[in-house]
Amino acid sequence: MRVGSIAIGRSGDKGDTLDLTLVALDDNGYAHLESQLSQAVAQKAVSRVMPGTLTRYTVPGLRALKFVVDGALPGGVYASLHAGLHWQKAATWVLLDLEIDDV
Repeated sequence: MRVGSIAIGRSGDKGDTLDLTLVALDDNGYAHLESQLSQAVAQKAVSRVMPGTLTRYTVPGLRALKFVVDGALPGGVYASLHAGLHWQKAATWVLLDLEIDDV
């Protein structure tokens, strides 16, 4: 199953730090995401397309997982070598497109 089938995502940036947030559509989806999308799994996925060290935070009251990637945007958004000035707004698709075990 694709993460995007049970969650929506948002992303943002501050300096060289990228913030990726997934919000599950329901409580069962959140429990499944929390168990399947570990810090190590997410780090491996984002490492394919960007540098940096990922930290996972859980926000159960909002059914959300927050992933903060320090160093993802070397030099900040204006100095990043990624195509398009605001590519990071779509970076959450790295996680939304991940395949995880079915519920």
